Order: sequence, then structure tokens, then C-alpha cells
Amino acid sequence: MSSRTTQNSRVPIPQTVGACTAFAAFTVAIVAGIASDNPVDVVLFRALTALAVGFCGGFLVGLVCDWMVTQEVRRIESDMVDAQLESSRAGSAGFEGESPDADGLTGVDVLEDEGDSLASGSVRSENRDAASRRREKNVA
Repeated sequence: MSSRTTQNSRVPIPQTVGACTAFAAFTVAIVAGIASDNPVDVVLFRALTALAVGFCGGFLVGLVCDWMVTQEVRRIESDMVDAQLESSRAGSAGFEGESPDADGLTGVDVLEDEGDSLASGSVRSENRDAASRRREKNVA
């Protein structure tokens, strides 16, 4: 890890987007100027102008992106804090006096499947089919 990187460091979004946009605009202006057989001084002037305009435009786009990311991070953090507060309130209010069992359960009863449930009915139908096939096999 470099000395510039710390735990709370952030990538500067506006500067990064501005620099990438400026480089792309500069490159396109150079290639377009050379391809159109313009004089060198015209090509360089237009490329530097495109560089400056590209950085300004990219910086503005980066500011908007940075603002959106900051707002989303704040929303997510506030949702997490709210969820933690709700769970701590529910945990302290709901199970006062009860201690968890050895496996971590707090006395919740598990209901056994009745004979009328869908799963047990499908097992019975499979068993009937298997029994009828066995009978057919034994008869033949």
C-alpha cells in the first residue's frame, strides 16, 4: 500500500472525470486535425482548446456524479442506522426475561407437518404409484 492511500481516502471523482474527458477531447482533436491536413499551429490550438473545454465539461459532470454518490451513500447509511435501531428496540422489548437455548433459539415452537399438507400428499401418491407398479410387475 502506498503512503498516499489511507483508510478514509476517496477517489476525487470530478478531477478524474475531467482529466479523462480532457485527454479524450485532446486526442480526438489531434487525430482529426492531422487527418484533415491542417497546419500544426491550428491543430495544436484547437487541441488545447478542446482540452480546456473537455476538462471543464468533465469536471461539471464529475461534480454531479460525486453529488449523486454522496447522496446515495448517506441514504444507505441512514437506512442501516435505522434498521439497527429498530432491531435493537425489537430485541430488547420482545424477549425480556427469556434466555436463548444452547442452539441459539428463543423458545419458538416448530409445528409438525399434518397429514393433510401438500408435501405429505405427494409422498403418498408416489408411494401408491410405486405400489401399483410393483403389483403389475409381480402379476406379469
